[in-house]
Amino acid sequence: MKNSTPEQVSVRLAERSTIQVVDYSHEYIEGTLEVARQIHAHSIYANMPLDEAKLIRQLSAASWGAVPDRYFRLAVRNGEVLGGFYGFTLRVFFCDELLAKDLGWWVKESARGGAAAVLLLADFERWARAAGARKVGVAQSGVENIERTRKLFQHCGYALTGYNTSKEL
Repeated sequence: MKNSTPEQVSVRLAERSTIQVVDYSHEYIEGTLEVARQIHAHSIYANMPLDEAKLIRQLSAASWGAVPDRYFRLAVRNGEVLGGFYGFTLRVFFCDELLAKDLGWWVKESARGGAAAVLLLADFERWARAAGARKVGVAQSGVENIERTRKLFQHCGYALTGYNTSKEL
């Protein structure tokens, strides 16, 4: 796969994978919440409450097109939720170009290192391109595996362009 574009790599992964990237539906609520709980516990937001009802309302609206500038899809294998990607588009403040960004990109620990993360990102990129976005930005709010995540971003063709920082108030 050397010298392949990230999109070519994701197409090959999808062809060989049993993982499907699907719209959220209520049949996946427990698996989605399981992943959300796991990721929340290892994020910079761990000391804040996880409002599961709010989360499901937002993800449902994004997945079903109720909020057109929002995206949410799941990586699923044999009915098991492996992860999800929640993103949006926005106009850049200094011009009228459209940018796509992640609000959350989660893969549960037991599925990391496989195709789920790459397939989710590739699907988000396709959605962003179809929406007219010129760039995609992704970030990390997890407090573990930062170096591994950086390598994943770079493997998918992303350049490091700054830092994530946070401060308790």
